[in-house]
Amino acid sequence: MTTPAIQQHLSTPEGFAKSVAARRPIQGAALACLALGIGGIAMNLFQLGSASDWDWSLMMRFFWDAQAIEFTGSRSGRAEAWRYAYVYGPIVLLPLGLILLGIHLATRSKSAAGLYEAYRERGWVGRQWAVGLTVPNGNAKVAIAFVSHPSVPDAAFEAAGHRYAAYLDSLDKKARKAATTAAVKAGVLTGVSAAALLPDLDPAILAAPLQPKGDFVVVVPPAAGGKGATQVLPIRE
Repeated sequence: MTTPAIQQHLSTPEGFAKSVAARRPIQGAALACLALGIGGIAMNLFQLGSASDWDWSLMMRFFWDAQAIEFTGSRSGRAEAWRYAYVYGPIVLLPLGLILLGIHLATRSKSAAGLYEAYRERGWVGRQWAVGLTVPNGNAKVAIAFVSHPSVPDAAFEAAGHRYAAYLDSLDKKARKAATTAAVKAGVLTGVSAAALLPDLDPAILAAPLQPKGDFVVVVPPAAGGKGATQVLPIRE
């Protein structure tokens, strides 16, 4: 698809909602709580079942009893608090996950409408260009791309991508590591002007994590004077 075709597709709230979804921390927290809660409860039941020859009356009796847990081997010295975390943690996490998931589902439509309005006011459709830079984010490695801006002609955008890729290739191992560290400090993981990575690049070009699912992304910067990071979101084609 071309940029004008994508813009036309995203011009209505319905088309935008089908193709673009904001990342919501509450959704990730809900799924994490549910996964840990279900996994923890299943593991506790399995251990109790194995120890009681699957006598469900004994299993239910000791399921709520933290004193029934005994750590052995390398875990034998764990504090008393671990017993309660091991037994009651999953029981707390499961309903917490359900509550968070309910909040996410209840507010999803309002959040989507707000994102659409923000896109209409100050966002744009940009093209991604992987430039060969990979930066650490915790234990993961994140590929960085340049994202075009409507004010930058396609030829100039592509030239900027080639220029930065050539700049990286010219660096030795030590200098490349320094460039990677500088990019992270500049804020490339949340989106930053490409000029922060190489001063003579067009400042309208954005440097941000490469998004999956296609060559085009939706860019929504924060409101003028507002807090928050620039959102770079994949488009489901």
